[in-house]
Amino acid sequence: MELPLQLNFKGWKDDGEITNLINEKIAKLERLCHHVISCHIAIEQLPTAQQTGHSYHIRIDVRIPPHHEIVVVREPQKGTRSHTPLSTLLRDAFEVVFRQGQEIVNKQHGQIKAHSREKQTPKILRQNQESEEISE
Repeated sequence: MELPLQLNFKGWKDDGEITNLINEKIAKLERLCHHVISCHIAIEQLPTAQQTGHSYHIRIDVRIPPHHEIVVVREPQKGTRSHTPLSTLLRDAFEVVFRQGQEIVNKQHGQIKAHSREKQTPKILRQNQESEEISE
């Protein structure tokens, strides 16, 4: 990665477990996308009542050359409290990052074909264009 990983925690202290998990996921991302420019991760623990589980707002921003940016945001639904552990929420968010990163890499290597103009034109419009050419 060209720039160092930026981690922001708000409303809680990391005991090292989450940082280790994030570092593992970033290493996997760098194996997938060899030219990651930067990664910024923000995790905020939202205020909750004592009896309910913690809710987290997670945002992951990854920049990949030439001009690609992957942004994944995970927020709890309004009025609900999640009992899902933060580590599970992070794994799910990184799965989305990996999937989007793989799509970018495939496009860059030409493994995803661009559709021809004919396939992009709706069938009815193509038929109308063909009938106009025949009548001329």
